[in-house]
Amino acid sequence: TQARRQPGSAFKPIVYLTAMENGLKPGSKFVDSPTSIEGWSPQNYDGKFHGAMPLKQALARSINTIAVKVSEHVGREKVIKTARRLGITAPLSTSPSLALGTFGISLIELTGAYAVLANGGKGIWPFGIIEIYDSYGSRLYRRHGGGAGQIVEPHYVRLANDMMREVVQSGTGKKAKLDRMTYGKTGTSQSFRDAWFIGYTEGIVAGVWVGNDNEAPMNKVTGGGMP
Repeated sequence: TQARRQPGSAFKPIVYLTAMENGLKPGSKFVDSPTSIEGWSPQNYDGKFHGAMPLKQALARSINTIAVKVSEHVGREKVIKTARRLGITAPLSTSPSLALGTFGISLIELTGAYAVLANGGKGIWPFGIIEIYDSYGSRLYRRHGGGAGQIVEPHYVRLANDMMREVVQSGTGKKAKLDRMTYGKTGTSQSFRDAWFIGYTEGIVAGVWVGNDNEAPMNKVTGGGMP
């Protein structure tokens, strides 16, 4: 609930949701190729470039260069506004590496952002305590209030879900595939310091983070593995 760690590619669904809301489609094609922005050149996990592909495949395969190109295409400020709308309050980098999740965020905030997509686009405010009673059984507190209403139009939720399902069907999240409709995204930060998987089915949203408290690198643990 408090520790902020780099989400890596687990932030990419927010980039692609922003893209869908600004005219792109899951089938829109971008080219995975060397690129340099403000002197920074993103690399893919495998160190290779794979040419043109639809955004749906780029997310499933977690292609870094295309995520960055999409972020630059729609504008970083719009990506940040989408993150804020989904409930993310953590400080966000305005650098080109924003698309690759190079800032710190808490697990509960990022899981809450995914929960908006699982909830049909209706806002989610994560909470932990429903009621408090004293030793005599008298209720001292009960949580009231709901979410933030409809914050993502259902059409864009469907497009985002279509892309997130492909991640689990054929992409980096295959190990999370279940015998029902499953959606999600993996994330791995620099030097294997953080490994994430956040996913959902019709009835539940779950976020998993694996890492060392002192931020020491792990032994090549990725979001598509242990989480």
